[in-house]
Amino acid sequence: MEEDYENRGRKKNPFSFGGWTYVIAGFIIVMVIAFLWGAFLVSIPPGHVGVKEIFGDVQDDYFTPGLHLKVPWVGVHPISVQTEKYLDYGSPNDDTADITALSNDGLSTTMGIAVNYHLVTEKLPELYDRVGTDYSNVIMINPIHSVPRDLISKYDTKTLYSASRAGTADRAKLEQELLDGIRSKIDTVGVPGSIAIEQVYIRNIDFPDAYKNTITAKMNMDTEIATKRSQLEKEKIDAEIKVVVAKADAEANIARATGDAESTRIRNSQQPSKAILQLAWIQSMKDNPKVMYVPIGEDGLPLFKNVDSS
Repeated sequence: MEEDYENRGRKKNPFSFGGWTYVIAGFIIVMVIAFLWGAFLVSIPPGHVGVKEIFGDVQDDYFTPGLHLKVPWVGVHPISVQTEKYLDYGSPNDDTADITALSNDGLSTTMGIAVNYHLVTEKLPELYDRVGTDYSNVIMINPIHSVPRDLISKYDTKTLYSASRAGTADRAKLEQELLDGIRSKIDTVGVPGSIAIEQVYIRNIDFPDAYKNTITAKMNMDTEIATKRSQLEKEKIDAEIKVVVAKADAEANIARATGDAESTRIRNSQQPSKAILQLAWIQSMKDNPKVMYVPIGEDGLPLFKNVDSS
């Protein structure tokens, strides 16, 4: 009885042989699950593609986002196909590429550009096989620097200065040329069509201060000249309008004067002549002896008067 009492009062040690059995078994189960998960299952995150590799041989097919079964000897490399910012020379804090060149009129100009891009899903296996994951330095860096350099040398200072201001037509034009040029050059190196350039933005275009002041003064002068030229054109047009109006008024006055004279002539032509009046007098004298002739006026034109009515 005393022995049973002592055994009941004694606590069981969890680290005894019996307790360690459960710990070891649990650890083995976890390791097996982890092994099976890594060997037979792979999870591809959203916006990524799983490139397959078997003993160093990159496969043409790939895994899309989600959970997939695979055999243990297939290696899977998840690669992003989301929109990314180009990082110049791989610096994580520098998403602007600064390029300095001479304009076509000899001005030292610095252009800063930012590039957004993404990898093309269908081309990822070939890109990974031929270039690897350092594609930004191997493929992208040279076109992103050479295209702006060529563009700067193509234009004069005035155009580049105009493009340095946001919202101008020259800025939009240069950004489109940068986009087309970088796209074309990237397709000539590496794997054509594997990197899609979405947009190229001009962050800044800088000149030496002395040139900035000169350019500003010249542009102000050009604006003033253009304004004065517009004023002269307006004054010229106004003068021409006045001439046309004056001419029209003169023609109208002449027309009115001519019309009045013609009306007077017509009215005068409708008055009976002296000979007609004399013939009428003679005829009246024959027909009616009581009618007498009374000459009036300087011309002595007849005035007919009935004798009986006097």
